[in-house]
Amino acid sequence: MDHGAGCVMTDVDGNDYLDFYNNMSATVHGHCHPALLAAAAEQIGKSSALGTPVEVQARHAAVVCERVPSIEKVRYCNSGTEATMLTIRAARAFTGRDVIVKIDGGYHGLHDDAQINMFTGLTDPTYPQEGLPESFPPAQPARGVPKARMREVMLLPYNDLAAARELLALHAERIAALIVEPMMGAAGGIPGDVAYLRGLRELTTAHDVLLIFDECATFRMGPLQRRYDITPDLTSLSKIIGGGFPLGAFGGREDIMAQFDPTRPGHVYHAGAFGGNNMSLAVGLAALNTYGPAEVEQLNAKGERLIRDLPEAARRAGVRLRMTGIGSLMHLHWGHGPINNPQDALARRAGLAELPELFHLALLNRGIYTARRGLFALSTPMTDHHIETFIDAVHDVLLELGPYISTHIPHLLVENAGH
Repeated sequence: MDHGAGCVMTDVDGNDYLDFYNNMSATVHGHCHPALLAAAAEQIGKSSALGTPVEVQARHAAVVCERVPSIEKVRYCNSGTEATMLTIRAARAFTGRDVIVKIDGGYHGLHDDAQINMFTGLTDPTYPQEGLPESFPPAQPARGVPKARMREVMLLPYNDLAAARELLALHAERIAALIVEPMMGAAGGIPGDVAYLRGLRELTTAHDVLLIFDECATFRMGPLQRRYDITPDLTSLSKIIGGGFPLGAFGGREDIMAQFDPTRPGHVYHAGAFGGNNMSLAVGLAALNTYGPAEVEQLNAKGERLIRDLPEAARRAGVRLRMTGIGSLMHLHWGHGPINNPQDALARRAGLAELPELFHLALLNRGIYTARRGLFALSTPMTDHHIETFIDAVHDVLLELGPYISTHIPHLLVENAGH
């Protein structure tokens, strides 16, 4: 690609594409939004990074704390990876415990704690979780992550409150925090059942375990904790809060965050040359100020239409697929039936031959840019016409690929559903 404007990207050969990926959902305003350009131009004239407290940081923090009521104090870093890493560090320091519970298949960035079962589809060797029943998911560190790290990370299946109840009953005295996405993003756009998420809050409170919500991706939808009226102890943020510039943030209860106060004896150290970078804060503040509740609602409505209408367009083309997601962030899955956890999503990716690649390339040929894995994210410049264009393109692509699907993946055809 060479440049972007609004919801359109242009490649080096001059071809235009509707951008339904938006940099892994990080750019909610698409490309070159006038307010963001103005903020960047003004800030670069002042300095990109003064390395001191600045007014724009306080202004950005005020917006974050207003939109996420559970965040009483907030600190800044450079990415979602750092944000989740630092919420985990805060939880360990506050509780004096070492073990973190994460969801099997959950993605929370690139630090070692997050890279245990970050995706589904484990390969040998896998390791049973010590002290847990065999029915619990086995653990596997990503390549380059020490096996010893698995002693400090326990795994739970998603949307399974009974499993969480069992694990906490057995090991709560060792557990600092449970970290969860209210909607799993990289695993397949899988919403958490509201009763499940509220149940996690009740269980962690009862066992004196901290609850961390990773809303790096889902902040664009509300955030979800506000929509569901759930108050986690800590929250991690990134993506749209920087307006397309690198920015992460983490915050929560004042007593937990007070550990980072450098005037306190034995405080938790946190510093970095680019944490709270002035350019990222200025552009991020402009992005937030132009993406208030009304804009969130409008964009979510467009997304809900896509989630509803895309499977119907596929059905008219004779192909079974379904969409998961909430509002402006969603994921395509082939076939039919419920998707409640990453294992359900993984099963849908089996036996597809080259369909995902062909589908991706055929959309590119029609001027639609998406993630090959099936992730879609909307941006505010999109109109109903852009949504209709996308739905029509998917219908036409599936008609074009019909003979391939019929030959290689006939179980996806409507008339063969269930066979």
